[in-house]
Amino acid sequence: MYFAKNLRFLRRRAELSQSELGDKLATDYNTISRYENGKSTPKLDALTKLAQVFGVGIEALRNEDLTQQPKAAARPTENSQLGSPRKGEAPTRPAKYPLLVSVELDGTAASLERAVARLVAINEVVAETD
Repeated sequence: MYFAKNLRFLRRRAELSQSELGDKLATDYNTISRYENGKSTPKLDALTKLAQVFGVGIEALRNEDLTQQPKAAARPTENSQLGSPRKGEAPTRPAKYPLLVSVELDGTAASLERAVARLVAINEVVAETD
């Protein structure tokens, strides 16, 4: 089981604090800390959200040492990012509720990745209201 090690690695690579990751999962930083320290394991719903946030498969998150793989190997799988178009793809359906979002970037790849992750999270919330 590599879950705790992978979670810490992926969170740090995404430059997220435990609190920021907790916000994405609608939980607190203590829960994320317990996951990363191996004191607790997430239920399937939280595990699915974590896999979506980091663009990896659930099995890879749990059973593969992602810290030893090249960065390209941790890209989204076909089943990750459910309902979200992959890079370079158009949305599969038109927006029912158009939303204007302003994003400030500092020119780094990390800021772009954070902005995209936040936009994906917003998209998921909006999709749940359909």
